[in-house]
Amino acid sequence: MIQPWALTASAVNLDAAARAEVAREFEEWLAAGGRGMALVTCHRAELYGFGAMPALRALPVLAGDQAIVHLLRVACGLESVIVGEDEVLHQVREALRAARSKQVLDGRLHRLFETAIATGRKARSGRTESSGNLAQSAVAWLQRSADVSGRLVVIAGAGRMGTALAHSAAAAGAQVVIASRDANRATRLAGLYSGRGVDLRTGAELTSRAAGVAVALGGRWTELEVMAGSELPPIADISAPQAVPDAIRRRMNGTFLGIDDLYRRSEPLPGAYIEDAERLVAARTAEYLAWAERAS
Repeated sequence: MIQPWALTASAVNLDAAARAEVAREFEEWLAAGGRGMALVTCHRAELYGFGAMPALRALPVLAGDQAIVHLLRVACGLESVIVGEDEVLHQVREALRAARSKQVLDGRLHRLFETAIATGRKARSGRTESSGNLAQSAVAWLQRSADVSGRLVVIAGAGRMGTALAHSAAAAGAQVVIASRDANRATRLAGLYSGRGVDLRTGAELTSRAAGVAVALGGRWTELEVMAGSELPPIADISAPQAVPDAIRRRMNGTFLGIDDLYRRSEPLPGAYIEDAERLVAARTAEYLAWAERAS
């Protein structure tokens, strides 16, 4: 039976900029006809496949059972900063959806990702409460850095993670301003929290009046560079790679939180969830291997 493999890059061994470059190399290999599937999340860039592996930069390689177990652990949130968080399962689903839209997938790889998604969903069904998410952690850090209740917090980004940041900031009692490249989208989202929606340049100009800033953007927030000489509040940037320009980050002096900082500051693990999820991963791995053996 041909064994699956996984090339893995994570915040353990590569920073956000290097992971973004790895993800680009994966996409180029796939666009050139490579057969596999890329999974890119806040803290990892991974490529899965069967048969010949691409000749890319030296990365940790998992093969056979190890590759299967790893993907199932990722889908369950066992490899996440916040164990059991939900965003990573959405990212595994999106990886499968995107791959199906671009190529005819190897049936074994398709089945592997479907197994991972089902395993992640089943693991979370047994939770008694949410284990939190990156947005909650970022806003909690802002709250420890400054009093945000009743004060202005600028949220840069109106996508899935920007929405989560806005929700967490509003729950903390902040007055929310949402900035986006699409000001109309920002306005629609801000309306859910009795806030204000603006474009990224206006959002940048408002940062000097804010108690805190939370960022989740795809691409650099170049408009913020005009504030390089201003006094800025604490900034939590959960974009991957970082959206806040280098010139801003260098002068924050301990009041900047990046995506890799969140990885290093992970909270104690919820033991019961881990034990249940690990048993489920072992059982689903055995089921997948039995299916693959019958299909070969």
